[in-house]
Amino acid sequence: MKKLSLKARLVVTVTTLLFVGVFISDIATYSALKSFLVSKLDQQLAAAVHPASRALDRAMLGQIQNEAAFSFVPYGSYGELINKNGASFIAAFVQSPNQAGSPPNIPQLKQKGLPLPLDVPFNVGSIDDPTMNYRVIAEKDPTTGATTILAIPLTGVTDTLSRLILIELLVSLGALIILVGSGWYLVSLGLKPLDKMAETANRISEGDLGARVETNSGQGTEVARLARALNSMLSQLVTALERRGQSEAKLRRFVADASHELRTPLTSIRGYAELVRNRSAFLDESETKRAMERIESESIRMGSLVEDLLLLARLDQNRPMEKVPVDLSEIAVDLVQDFHTVDPCRNIETELEQDLWVMGDRNRLSQVVANLLSNVRYHTPDCTPAKITASKITAEQLDHFQGIPVTRADDNDFGINLQNEFEIIRFTVSDSGPGIDEASLKNVFERFYRTESSRSRDSGGTGLGLSLVASIVKAHNGSAWVASNGIGSGSTFGFDLILDVSNDGE
Repeated sequence: MKKLSLKARLVVTVTTLLFVGVFISDIATYSALKSFLVSKLDQQLAAAVHPASRALDRAMLGQIQNEAAFSFVPYGSYGELINKNGASFIAAFVQSPNQAGSPPNIPQLKQKGLPLPLDVPFNVGSIDDPTMNYRVIAEKDPTTGATTILAIPLTGVTDTLSRLILIELLVSLGALIILVGSGWYLVSLGLKPLDKMAETANRISEGDLGARVETNSGQGTEVARLARALNSMLSQLVTALERRGQSEAKLRRFVADASHELRTPLTSIRGYAELVRNRSAFLDESETKRAMERIESESIRMGSLVEDLLLLARLDQNRPMEKVPVDLSEIAVDLVQDFHTVDPCRNIETELEQDLWVMGDRNRLSQVVANLLSNVRYHTPDCTPAKITASKITAEQLDHFQGIPVTRADDNDFGINLQNEFEIIRFTVSDSGPGIDEASLKNVFERFYRTESSRSRDSGGTGLGLSLVASIVKAHNGSAWVASNGIGSGSTFGFDLILDVSNDGE
């Protein structure tokens, strides 16, 4: 049974159940008809025993009986009259001797001393024919003391039941054949969607990831629900595979970019070291000093790059960060002052609400603000003004900044638990620089991504600043974003932090 297909198992199971049901129905019909016929025969025996007694009594006295005298019983019946002295008279109710069958085998006909059940019909066989049976009743006349025994052959009942068995056999067999054929067709029709699912699975295994199972949205059958669930699972698998492919591509690009970024300072260090070693006798003091300064600066640059990579790796592992009260406004004021010292030509306008306290790592949040300011310095012309804002906003303002849609570093996978009480703090750094085209907005937070086609770092840092911004902000239950109207319109980088204030009052 286990080796059969699902279709074959269903058909075999249904056929077995049908066979059992038809068999039980046939047995019930046979039993009911037999009981009915025997009951009618018992009624006939009860009604005929008195006329039989009179007919036997007259026949025992030698009176000739015509056919009407025993019309109360079928031909082939037997009667016996036993008087009170034990003398008996046996007669067959027939028109001619050839209508008489083998006499009933009544023990009292041979052994008159045995008890005889009275007024209760019972079955007996015949003396010479084992296939013939009789239904017998005995009744005693209380007036004369004579006992009348009447036996009617069961031939009619047997013939009727035999015909019933033949009819039931033919009808049941025909019905089973029709039902099995219909069942096979209906099961095949019902399992057709499963066959299509198997075909779709084969196509998917061969590489056709766009294949889907045909479904009817109006159907609520198990197969239809399975098809919809399978399509949903396939869509999720395809999405997961695409994300995996994108992650692998990002990883390969990251490794290549990291190798390139590390190779540049290593090449410079190696070149200057070989210069000092091989030509030290020909270099004056100033040239040697410059070579050593370059080796030191490239080492510092490579060390900074490695530190950034290590920090990103720790953030990717979701390691817990320090959680202490931090005032974002205070951090912004301090870093703006430091920025003016480094770049006094650039005017930085600030609009900062006071006491914007968050729970987080002060050093990391300072690094976020510093990276955003460095981004302005590296990617906008000298003396180009910028603006910093920090304030509380509502949930309705999350998706836009001054009417411009924001593009989030986490693919807009950023939500709020509306069941809790919360506050949203938004920090922004806006510039009047060259702006960012729409195609590059979603990539600016990727590691080593640069809008410039050149790999030269003369106009930028290590290429990890914005990646660190996105990762650190995400570790603080926030989301980094960028907004720009395109080339020539400037750009705004910012982040949103969600503060759960449900328990502040406790």
